[in-house]
Formats: sequence, structure tokens, C-alpha cells
Amino acid sequence: MKKTEKTKTDFSCGGLVWDASQEKLLMVKVENLAGTRVWTFPKGHPEKGESDEETALREVREETGWTCEIKEPLMDVHYFYTRSGVTYHKTVTWFLMAPVKQTGTFDPKEILESDWSTLANAEKRVQYGSDKNLLKKLPTHLRRIFL
Repeated sequence: MKKTEKTKTDFSCGGLVWDASQEKLLMVKVENLAGTRVWTFPKGHPEKGESDEETALREVREETGWTCEIKEPLMDVHYFYTRSGVTYHKTVTWFLMAPVKQTGTFDPKEILESDWSTLANAEKRVQYGSDKNLLKKLPTHLRRIFL
């Protein structure tokens, strides 16, 4: 394996979609860089000229088939990963969203499954530390926005 020479940056935006009427969270199942199938939340890279909000809304729609509205910024998450011997410092800007309507289905090229999950089940499903931190902060935001 090649020695990592320098750290590069990577940036994405995503959404935690909360359906207040069902008290459920929208999740996606993906295959990560290590080939492991994991449950997480929809996110992706910005396209040229997109704002963070536009990126997050588009990625949620493409990965889940749901058109949503942003309720508020949730938090930025930072972590490192290595791909092809290069270490990346990744920042993900997360937004709390509410579903507006289902306008399609998930993208089968990127997503294995998309599903609504209770908060308790989401806490059992997630494996990434950054996702666990998101879920810890979520109740405070839900009380402020939806209750």
C-alpha cells in the first residue's frame, strides 16, 4: 500500500428528513468504500453553482425520491477517510428537513435501499460515529422545530 502523501479536502451536503406525522427519519442503505453495507443519511457533492441548501435538497431527492424543505441547519461534521492512498478531510454540512412529497424513487446506482425509521431504530442502524453524533443532537432540533 502506498504511503499517504498529503491530505486533500472533500465536501458534501445532506439532510436528515424527519416526518413529524409518523415520527420517522428517512435513511438510505449504501455500500461504503470498504464494501460494507451501512445505513446512513442522504448526502452528496455540490454541482457547480449550487448553494449548500440546493445541494442537500437535490441529493435527498436523488437518493430517496423525496422532495423536502429545509427547516434549519443542523451541524457540520468533520472526519477523515483514505482512498487510493490519499487521506481526505471531509466536511459534511447537514440540514434538518421535512418531507413535502414523494416525487420518485431512490437512485439504484448509488442506493441499495431507502426506508423510514423510528429514531430508536435509526440509533441501532447507524455505524458511523458522525451519524451517531447527528442523532444525539437531533432531539433538541426536533423539539424546537416540530413541537
